[in-house]
Formats: sequence, C-alpha cells, structure tokens
Amino acid sequence: MTVYSLMGRISAIAGLLLLFPAAEGQVPVGSWTDHLICNSANSLAIGSGNIYASTGSSIIVYNKKYSELRKLSRVHGLSETGISTIAWSGENSMLVIAYKNTNIDIVSNSTIFNIPDVMNKYIPGNKRINRIRTSGNYAYMASGFGIVVTDLVRREIRDTWRPGPDAGDNEVFDVAFGDGKVYAATENGVWYADLSVPGLSFFGNWSKINDLPSPGLRYTHIIFSGGTLYVNESGTDSSGDAVYATGNGFRLLQYTQGIKNTSFDHAPGGFTVSSPGAVRVYDNSGIITKTISSYGWGAPDISQGIIEEGTLWLADIGYGLIRGENMTNFTNLSLPGPVTNNVVSIASGNGRTIICAGGTDKSWNPFGRPFRVSVHENYNFSGIVSGTAKDAMRAVTVPGGPNRIFVSTWGEGLFEYQNNNLINLYNSYNSPLQPAVPGTGSVRICGLAMDKHGNLWMTQTGGTGNIKALKPDGSWIVNPLTTDAPVTGDIIISSSGHKWIILPLGGGLFVLDDNKTPEIFTDDRHRKITPKDPEGRIFSSLFSIAEDLDGMIWLGTDQGPLLYYDAGKIFDDDPRAFRIRIPRNDGTGLADYLLGTETITSIAVDGGNRKWLGTSGSGAYLVSGDGSELIRHFTKANSPLLSDSIASLAVDQRSGEVWFGTSEGVISFRGEATAGAESFDNVYAFPNPVRESFSGNVTITGLTRDSHIKITDISGNLVNEMRSEGGQASWDLSTYNGRRVTTGVYLIFGASSDGRQSFVTKILVIR
Repeated sequence: MTVYSLMGRISAIAGLLLLFPAAEGQVPVGSWTDHLICNSANSLAIGSGNIYASTGSSIIVYNKKYSELRKLSRVHGLSETGISTIAWSGENSMLVIAYKNTNIDIVSNSTIFNIPDVMNKYIPGNKRINRIRTSGNYAYMASGFGIVVTDLVRREIRDTWRPGPDAGDNEVFDVAFGDGKVYAATENGVWYADLSVPGLSFFGNWSKINDLPSPGLRYTHIIFSGGTLYVNESGTDSSGDAVYATGNGFRLLQYTQGIKNTSFDHAPGGFTVSSPGAVRVYDNSGIITKTISSYGWGAPDISQGIIEEGTLWLADIGYGLIRGENMTNFTNLSLPGPVTNNVVSIASGNGRTIICAGGTDKSWNPFGRPFRVSVHENYNFSGIVSGTAKDAMRAVTVPGGPNRIFVSTWGEGLFEYQNNNLINLYNSYNSPLQPAVPGTGSVRICGLAMDKHGNLWMTQTGGTGNIKALKPDGSWIVNPLTTDAPVTGDIIISSSGHKWIILPLGGGLFVLDDNKTPEIFTDDRHRKITPKDPEGRIFSSLFSIAEDLDGMIWLGTDQGPLLYYDAGKIFDDDPRAFRIRIPRNDGTGLADYLLGTETITSIAVDGGNRKWLGTSGSGAYLVSGDGSELIRHFTKANSPLLSDSIASLAVDQRSGEVWFGTSEGVISFRGEATAGAESFDNVYAFPNPVRESFSGNVTITGLTRDSHIKITDISGNLVNEMRSEGGQASWDLSTYNGRRVTTGVYLIFGASSDGRQSFVTKILVIR
C-alpha cells in the first residue's frame, strides 16, 4: 500500500471562488499542472461536504459550503489517469476510486491510500471494475471476474465473490443489498446469495433468479428500494433496455425503444434511473414522480444522476458536472480544460499553447478523430471544433498577427482561424493543394512552419509537389520537387533558411535550400538523405526533428537522438550525423550511446539550449545542451507524468513551461529555462518576499542568455553564484557550502555573458 499526500489545487470559473495566480511569472519553478478535460463526467459520488465527479481522467470536486471547484488528478497524488468509476463511503467518509487497470485509491481527509493488489494480480480476461457500492466498512466492486470486496478500514482486499453458473468468469455490472441478501447483475442473468452464508467466493453458494422473463440475458443495473428489487435488462442499441421490478414474479416497470439506461441510484423515498436523454425519479412503489429531460440551455447526455437534499447532481458526458437546484434550475460547474484528452502535437510560445487532437496510425492511415483544437492562454482554454472535419495534425501561429493560427489536417486540407473563428479552408477545390488519392477530396497535410517573411510552408502527401507555401497576400508558392516518398511528414526551417523534412516509414530526410528565393526554382538545391553516422550505420526511421540555439539539427530516431553538428554542410558529398556517447564512469573506459535503445518521438529545445526528449515508452528526458549530461528523467513512476508514452513536447520560451502530450492527455512542468532577453530591463525575482512557509526555489527571470549571477548578503559577503539557464536562474536559498540562508535582505548581482550589461536587485527572505 502506497500513501501520498493530497495537495488540492483550486482553480477558477465564473461565479465560484477565484484562486488563480495573479501572474504567469508567479507559478513556481518545478511545479506541475495537468491539462485534462473537465467538460465531461461519467460517474458521481456524493460526500458529506463535497460532490465528486469523475471525468475519466481526473475528479472534479465541488465544495457545497463555499461554492468552490477544484480538481484531483495525478498532480495531486492520484495513482492513475484512467478512472473507471468512483463511490463514497458515508460510514467512513472516504472516496473510493477504481481505475481502468483495476488499481484502487482511497481518499480519506487529506491522504490518498493506494491498493494495487487487484492490478498486480494476474487474472486472465476482463478485469475492469464497472461499479462500486459501499456498505458499512466495505466497498463492493462489480468487475469482469466477480465482486471484489475491499475493507476500507484495513485498506485491503478482503475477498472475491463469484456469482455465476460455474467457476468461470461471469462479468458483474452492479451490486445491490436488501432483505439480508446480496444481488448481482451479470452478463448471464441476476444472481443472489444470503449474506449469512460464508464462502461466497464459491459459485455454488449463489442462486440464479429464474422468474425474470429472460433470466439468462445481460443485466447491467440493479437496486433494492422500498422492499423491491429493480433490475435493468440490457437490450441492443435499437431495442433498448427494460426495467423490471419484483412483485408476483417480475413486472415490467419501464421500457422505451432505443433507450439505454446508464445508472440506478438511491434517492430520498425512492431511486433514480438515468439514461442519456433523461433522469426518471421513482418512489418506493415504482411510480415515476418526475422526469428531467432538458437543462433549458442544452440537451442532456447523462451518465449518472443522484438526488441529495432536493438537489439533482448529474454526471453529463457533454457538459461535465451539472447541479439542478430543486431539480429545475440547472448550472454547469466546470473548470478550464481542453476539449479532449487526445493529442498528436503541441505548439507553444509567447504564453499561448495549441493542442491538436487528430493523428494517424503507425502506417499513417487516418485515425478519423473529430477535428479538435484546444488553445491555452491566460490560464484558460478555448476550443475549436469544425463540423465533420477530422484529424487536426499540426498548428502554427502567425507572428505578430491578429490572433491568427493555421491548422493542418490529414484529409481535410488547411484551416485558417482568426480569434478562433474559421476564415479560410484551403483544399483541392480552391488552392494548389492536391488530393492524396486522385478523384477524391482527401488533402493530407502534416508539417507546418512559418519563415521570416511570413510564408507558411507545409508538406502534403500525395499528388505532385509535396512542398508548398502560402504567402501573406494569399498567393501560393508551389515547388515542383517531389520527395519521392509515400508519406511527407514534419518540416522545420533552420536559421540558415533550409527546409528540413522528415519522411516517415523509413524514408529518411529531405532537405531543400531555396537560396532565399522561394519563388525561383532554378537556383534551388535539394537532397534526399538516409542519415548515417561516421561508422556507416544507417538511421532511416526518423520520428522528430528540431534545431537548437547553436544551429545544430537534432533528429529523433528509433535508436536515440542523432545530430548534425554542422547543418550547413548537409549538401556536401557524404554528410554524417553523430550519436552522443556517454562514458560509463565505471573504470572500463567504455561509453554508451545516449538513449540508444529508445525511440525519440519528440524533441524540444528550452531557453538554456537544453534538449527535452520524449520517448515512445520511457517517459521524457532532459539533457544538457551538448547531450552529455542527463539532467532529468520523468516517468509515470517518479513524477505526475500521465503516461510514459510521449506524443509531443513543446516549450514556451517566455515562461519556461514544458508541455507534455501523452497517450493519456496533456500535462505541463514549469522548467528553469526561458529564452534569454536582449537586456536586463525587466529583471525580477519571485517569490519576493520569501515567506517562512515557502519551500521551493527563488526564480530570477528576465535575464540575458547565460548570465552570471552572484548573490550576497546586505554587507556584500558572497552567498552563492550560478549561471542562468537561458533567461532564468534558480536559487535554492542555500549558501555556496549548502547551508540554508537566514532572515535578511539579499542582493542579486548579474552580468551578461560578454560582460557588457549588468544589473542589481534585492530580495527579502523571512525564516
């Protein structure tokens, strides 16, 4: 059992308590922030003072007394991202969380207890936990292999009950208790057992209810209310579900063709039956007393509805947590978040981050995901959707433009937005873009890059001329070259103006030098390259590319990073790329290649010229500028990282925030390095003053690149010194010999790397 400290972070929405930081610069270096969807909820738990709604990746917590909203996620100590279902134990004041991988968390007061036993146990077949019901000191978890009985006080698995016809698995979807019995709704009928009988892990101690009209069918929900058992017979999508109640056998209580029910829940004097379009409230006699089928401002898509003290709380797939005061006045309670947790690429800069949620499979066939783009700015998210379009791939912002962005798609062409409103759609019918397959309208564009003159360069797959550019005046540059590859991928424009293009599926590289005359093709140079190292080893499988601050080109391969130290010589007869060797320091004199067994899916360069390397299954690495030193390695096991599978990385050079797009969603880390400033005009340190309760590092920002920093006390005695990472330096409040500083005023002196500029500022430390 693992125990984590729970640190809730409270965010702001209209009408609720506002607790966001006052300025971007005040976000502590080293802190994590998750960026997970909050506009969707699939399960509820009603606590003594809080309402909990699972989004499937985090939990929204609403404090009823203070009308506060906050979030629980891996950043706050939860063990996983994929949440299956949640429940509240009133007797023990505990929130029980079951994850899709059958890991279990128990949240009690300010502590999270982890119970990994079911996850760690080998159980063939379906292990998913479908529903949790609590009673006394136990949580009863309906799962793919039976009912897992969890002791909430001892925080351990007590037993596994096996309702069913034999020793084989019989998936249980729901559990109910009444008249001294336990009932199980399963894929093979409804089963019951007397709670006084020991040994319910033996299937022979369970009996099947045979007087249902179809006793062997699939039953997904069950509840015992007012002395009556109610069960949900799961029909097909077209036929819908039927609700039956005991009473001279079983009687049909409710059936509407095509309606699938999503949850049965207890309510004062009765129970609720939730379905996507409505919640029906029944009394203990099985009579409908109220039906809620509209919010007045939107159409419901309800997963679960629970009544508490006259208020209806809803988990809605499309809106998230809904509060219905007196079951009539409905309010959406949501925190800022992206429109989806899917991510294929992230672009970040100048305080704005754009997340694209399309993608392709490993063979570069389209996923067919709905067009979803999330824009993060000023601690808020806005979402861009576009009708029936699919697979948003990459995004780029127009520098200095009136909030304009371009988005490439894998099949729909090029989208242009201003203030998040679509102003242009370029496809094969109104532009030189060509369909991937002749005779269709499928225009597949991947890479986007903006040059110094405002020309938007793009790569498209299929047709002739794979490299095109849209000029600021709306005209096009169509380079006649073909990459001669089945897929043309990402593009970057180096500081020398060369266009570097990845050719996926083992195609290597394509490099174009237009000689700074993009509309004149006769003076162009181009080259298709299969990268080789000095020993002649071939690296044809490339996944990512970036240029660092020294003009070197870094490539992400399936054998670690590869780099061209002198990228300007790429058109020489036999250019060679280099792998970075890391000495073992074990006396053998041997060295290993940096991440030589890893697939580098993404590369981002921070303001200190350090490299963030994302991998397909080992998390993310931060290495020094030359790659010789491993500075950090973030994984799901040692950090709040949502997944070890990284799809995209991006660094906001202004704030130093590093964005990780993972297979489970997006999360960011406030790094130490920012882009270097031209001067020291805007230097400041934060927090200032440093209070007694502060335990992090002081950040000095607004510096020029590689500034030299000296910290002294008020008498001029040297306390510590350091070099900035790009435009930012971090001080751990210790002296150069490792002692913590005492209360006092400290002076911060700085000089640029060439010694031509300097500054002095001060900071108050209170201990």
